[in-house]
Amino acid sequence: MAENQFDIIIVGSGAGGGTLAFALRNSGARVLLLERGDYLPQEPQNWQPHAIFDEARYKPNELWRDARNGDTFKPGVHYYVGGNTKVYGAALPRFRREDFDALEHEGGTSPAWPISYVQLEPYYGLAERIYRVHGQVGDDPTEPARSGPFPYPPVPHEAYIAELSEKLRQQGLHPFYYPMG
Repeated sequence: MAENQFDIIIVGSGAGGGTLAFALRNSGARVLLLERGDYLPQEPQNWQPHAIFDEARYKPNELWRDARNGDTFKPGVHYYVGGNTKVYGAALPRFRREDFDALEHEGGTSPAWPISYVQLEPYYGLAERIYRVHGQVGDDPTEPARSGPFPYPPVPHEAYIAELSEKLRQQGLHPFYYPMG
């Protein structure tokens, strides 16, 4: 096979493309992963929420147009190797069963998904292993049924968050460890 011929071409190295490339790593297929952007620069601003979110330091300098009304907006995209996963924070909750149902809202009806939570559940477990998700089964009272535990225990709270969680519990609330990759 020629050097520039591939069995599979994946466009984008974000959550979807990166996961697919990982799944194909031992397949024997010649895989090309195309990415629009470069590597995120290694600089102190990578760790500064103000620079990332308020200043939009890593967002492209482009405007998109809303086809419904012509309004322009800055898209929530990041053109870097890894796509939006470079800034998403590794929060990995599962959708709830009802999230797959049709939803009535002011603007109309969002249709139901063509699959159910039950059908997707085994793949959630696989993804949680790939992304090394930390969490505690049963900690979140709204958590849907699972076929197995989280691959890793919850990430410990920082002192301030642990104190806040305890104060919320004392008020009858139910804080929990958020599933994190």
